[in-house]
Amino acid sequence: MTSVEPIPGGRAAVRRARQGGNGSRRRQRARRWLRITAITTGATLVAGCGAGYLYYQHLNGNIRSGTKNLTDEQGARTAPNAKGQTPLNILMIGTDSRGSSENVALGGSADEASRPGLADVQMLLHVSADRSNASMISIPRDTMVDIPACRDEKGTKYPAVKHTAINEALARGGPGCVVGTWIGLTGLDIDHYMVVDFGGVVRMADAVGGVPVCVDRNMYDRYRPGHGGTGLKLPEGTTRVTGENALKWLRTRDAWGSDLGRTKAQHMYLSSMIRELKSGGRLTDPGQLMTLAEAATKSLTVDKPLADLKAIYDLGTDLRGVPTERTTTLTVPVVADPANPTAKLLLKQTEVKQIWRMLLADTPLDGKGAAAGQASAAPSPSPSPAASDGGAAPARSTIAVSVQNSSGTEGRAAEVRNALTAAGFAKASLTGNGTARDTTRLTYGAGHRAEAQAVAAALNLPADALVESGTSRTLGLSIGRDWTAGTAFTPAAAPTALPKSVDAETSDNDRSCMEVVPQGGLYTY
Repeated sequence: MTSVEPIPGGRAAVRRARQGGNGSRRRQRARRWLRITAITTGATLVAGCGAGYLYYQHLNGNIRSGTKNLTDEQGARTAPNAKGQTPLNILMIGTDSRGSSENVALGGSADEASRPGLADVQMLLHVSADRSNASMISIPRDTMVDIPACRDEKGTKYPAVKHTAINEALARGGPGCVVGTWIGLTGLDIDHYMVVDFGGVVRMADAVGGVPVCVDRNMYDRYRPGHGGTGLKLPEGTTRVTGENALKWLRTRDAWGSDLGRTKAQHMYLSSMIRELKSGGRLTDPGQLMTLAEAATKSLTVDKPLADLKAIYDLGTDLRGVPTERTTTLTVPVVADPANPTAKLLLKQTEVKQIWRMLLADTPLDGKGAAAGQASAAPSPSPSPAASDGGAAPARSTIAVSVQNSSGTEGRAAEVRNALTAAGFAKASLTGNGTARDTTRLTYGAGHRAEAQAVAAALNLPADALVESGTSRTLGLSIGRDWTAGTAFTPAAAPTALPKSVDAETSDNDRSCMEVVPQGGLYTY
């Protein structure tokens, strides 16, 4: 009989030995699956990152961009606050360009497809340094202003023009020329611009899911011979406009009575869109964010530093924190242009400059809170002639400047003339007293801006005191009531409230309705 050697440790040891073999096989299978899982997960992550990168590049590829400022105008920067923050100034431009088949279909006038677009909507968004408040300020499209010399992206030069409708600035070189025009008007530095065309308005309205607007009666913007009616038809009360109806709302004019009514309707639309974006998690839901990102990048033309999805996202993060109840909307005060009172407008200079001075000081336009600091309230001194014109500064002894007293304070012209002479302006002269004026002004002829800047720098005059006029080689300094003492200009403290004539609202107002002007029943039904 064959003897069998017992396995050391007995039956328990046998079970352990057998289980050990099976355990080893299980561990091997587990390690194999771990390797497969790791490889699959890694590949998925790599593919996901690749897809994310490609989508990011796709969105970036949608964005059109251009040079921010194509003029020689230079604006002032408000001094940083205690935390090192500075305000944001963004110029929003709506164009009537028919430069694509989509825009022709939406705007009509196919025969105008080759015409450069006009900037029919121009609105400055000013966001305070601490991001606690913001303002949206419109200038009506038919307001007559001076447009500075500009050059387009290809280098084509456009000469400066005076007393021209502000909406023509876009056709004289592009968005960078509109920016330069606003810098010249406000004295502010502009950080960015955003341009949207007809198709962009439609895409954005649909991406948001529609924008609620309100009219105080049944409205029908019928076509009238000689006027571009939009055909917009809305019932009394609130309606959520989408697609082409959103564009019609922004373009409607006669149903509101005037261009001023149109800017108010545009403010209502943008305020309502802001409320829509902030509601319902649209800015946190990934799916809705992708829809918005796709629409926004296809709809906007921006300045080059902003032509990146991250830059736009960072800007959106800054804007998202501004409360709607502290976002003020207004249209600058204007009057009818005596040369064409039924069609054109002029800025009410004294009141408009009061608004610009508040922005320069970062003073909230809603009357809540204080300015960032009176030290920042001063308009910026004129830049040196070499800095802005690219050449050597002119010799002071060669500059002829005539000084006039329009301040109402006796002896001011002689006092300032003597200071100029002591500073090396040997050709400074007197022209007596002039009609009293509120603000000091230094006029210069075409081609003599550098000389004017040299005088302004010596007297500490702000950039907005310089005005081109005529062709004379002799500069004209008119001392106003804002400079009644001293030989260095000291700007007055910034105002703390808007002019009484300004009709301002806040973006949280969802209760107001646009007043439809019937005009014999033409715009109602």
